[in-house]
Amino acid sequence: MSLALLPLKILLVSIDLFIALITFQWIGIIKKFLTPMPMRSVPVADDEAHRVATAFKGNLKNTPVEGVTTLHELAQYAYKNFGHCNSMGQREYLGQHNPKVKKFGDVHYKTYDQVKDASTKFGASLRSAGLVASPGKATLDQLTTSCTLAIFENTCPEWMIGALGAFSQSISITTVYATLGIDAVIDSINAGRIRAILCNKKSVSILLGKIKDMPTLKHIIYTNDMIAPGEQVNLPAPSGGVKVVSFEDFVNAGDTKAFPIVPPKPDTTAVIMYTSGSTGKPKGVVVTHKNVLATTSMVADIIDENDVFIAYLPLAHIFELVAEISCVGKGVCICYADPKTLTATGSYPVGALEQYKPTIMVGVPKIWDVIKKGVQAKIGAESKVKQYLVNTAFESRMRARKLGFDTPFFKALVFKKFAKVVGGKLRMAVSGGGPLNSDVQDFIGTCFGIPMGQGYGLTETCAGLTLQDLNDPRAGIAGVPIPCVEVKMVSCAEINDKAGLPYLSTDRKDVNGNPIFGRGEVCVKGDNVGLGYYMMADKTKEDFDEDGWFHTGDIGQFASDGSVQIVDRKKNLIKLKGGEYIAVENMEMTYGNCRFVDAVGGGICCYGDGDMDRPIALMQLNKVVVMNWAKENGVAGDFSTVKDSKELYDIIMKEMEGEHKNAGLGRNEKLIAIAFIADDPWTPENGCLTAANKLQRRAVVEKHEKLWEKTREKGIF
Repeated sequence: MSLALLPLKILLVSIDLFIALITFQWIGIIKKFLTPMPMRSVPVADDEAHRVATAFKGNLKNTPVEGVTTLHELAQYAYKNFGHCNSMGQREYLGQHNPKVKKFGDVHYKTYDQVKDASTKFGASLRSAGLVASPGKATLDQLTTSCTLAIFENTCPEWMIGALGAFSQSISITTVYATLGIDAVIDSINAGRIRAILCNKKSVSILLGKIKDMPTLKHIIYTNDMIAPGEQVNLPAPSGGVKVVSFEDFVNAGDTKAFPIVPPKPDTTAVIMYTSGSTGKPKGVVVTHKNVLATTSMVADIIDENDVFIAYLPLAHIFELVAEISCVGKGVCICYADPKTLTATGSYPVGALEQYKPTIMVGVPKIWDVIKKGVQAKIGAESKVKQYLVNTAFESRMRARKLGFDTPFFKALVFKKFAKVVGGKLRMAVSGGGPLNSDVQDFIGTCFGIPMGQGYGLTETCAGLTLQDLNDPRAGIAGVPIPCVEVKMVSCAEINDKAGLPYLSTDRKDVNGNPIFGRGEVCVKGDNVGLGYYMMADKTKEDFDEDGWFHTGDIGQFASDGSVQIVDRKKNLIKLKGGEYIAVENMEMTYGNCRFVDAVGGGICCYGDGDMDRPIALMQLNKVVVMNWAKENGVAGDFSTVKDSKELYDIIMKEMEGEHKNAGLGRNEKLIAIAFIADDPWTPENGCLTAANKLQRRAVVEKHEKLWEKTREKGIF
């Protein structure tokens, strides 16, 4: 087939190159070859492994707007400059179209002026409910007054309006993932002595059922987010002096004359942000207005009021919260959705991406992987001829992008259709919240013809540490230090790379022989670094040192252009019986690229321990890919039969070996055995994923204990 279609391939590529030539695409090639790679970071002093962004040496940037020092001031700036612009949009939820698809109606927008009015009244109502301003200077000690609002709700306009309203009265917010359950709520309410909570109407009965365990909670404010017209939701009669009120009524009751704005100070607590719990019990990271504001400076020159941002990740995650606050400060329109309704697969009549047509999109690696495999599934369902042509287009465009130009013929013929998957107007995308597979990054950038970069940060750094230059097409780059930070690599002599050499800040070559400016644990200092962990002084001392450096636990290196690359992780390195280390997170990112892995079902879970010689994996199996493969390769039977066949196991192991080789994993990181799982997905609801969609390895093992034990035996020689 490939040989027969080769003349057609040559013809199409020739047409594309001719059009590129007459449309002056070749200018991009000349520019690329004449422009040397810039030095994106420079040493702070004499240490090459201690660097800042080139443009900000000696002049770190801590705010996106000159003179703005708090999140409240940033919101006021937006209200003043973008009052007439749309600030927030959300589709009306009409109920279930069918058990797996939600039905939506028209989009309803709020302008910045309307958001100002609602948030200011909301803040006044919080004061009327007995909440008070937070202390001017934040500490890690337990709060002694009712100065924080708990938010236990999915991502929606009311979440952000409530937060902006709290900030207008110097009241902080305490975030709780909507998927963590009532126990997490009880813990955060009691730890913060919280008087009021913002939640969904469907959560009210759950809270009231446990109200005796939360003696300080007196006000429950509920939203009607994702509740269809006419849908009945039981609201039990409150007791113990607790008041239950709708968000709308709470806003309307706000008396801004009786309770005028009480602006916060830069060092006032803005958020107690609880981590998603991927490494144990959630920790409450205390971040101030100054901290969050500093991170928003990283996108000050990238976005503006003409942009549309699609908001669907949990706002209880620092990544989404900082992204939305950054959008507010620049007058961007924020349109709300959820991960399952982004496309028409889970949304009727159209998906949120097609409805809103965003220009900016951020996502965690799993989202990009799902989009990639969704596009590949559509390609795989076409005829062999169409598959060949689409693959030709991908090859041509990927090669062209690396040379500095686009493929105008293939863009019109093939990629215009794919662009509709993300709305048709997307101009940039950023991945964060974890490492992104290089193949996924290249695929997304090529498919949609956009800069596809990575960002790197943690809750403790308000999501900001590095951000990839939009003009940097390389995959596997964590990015350039953001404008408000210094970054340094601290030697880790006790940890070795796959060549057996320690990670040292004095290294000038990496394990592959590439020139670098030092390796080691990534440490960061700047105004975006939080205070530490709420009521956890000892744990704070472990990660935040006396000189202001936060120790991330990640192993990184400065590439030859000064960009940061993450190459390992101290806390997820597992030592096998022979004393060799394996990096299971990196393995999961690599092996998860295999076409047979079902990203929607949870992906792949790699495992090893000190009694094992080689690692194994539990893997969610993609039914569609499996059955298509079986049909093409003459493997008979239903899915259950094919799933248990030797032929399927052998082909998957072979493809995993290919992924292992392509990624350059260590010999000891080669999987020795895999167990297949189907019809039993890993989700935040069953505890196998965190609310931020990170794998909970221990929970996965416990859920499939017998299968895991049987597979683990194969890793012991």
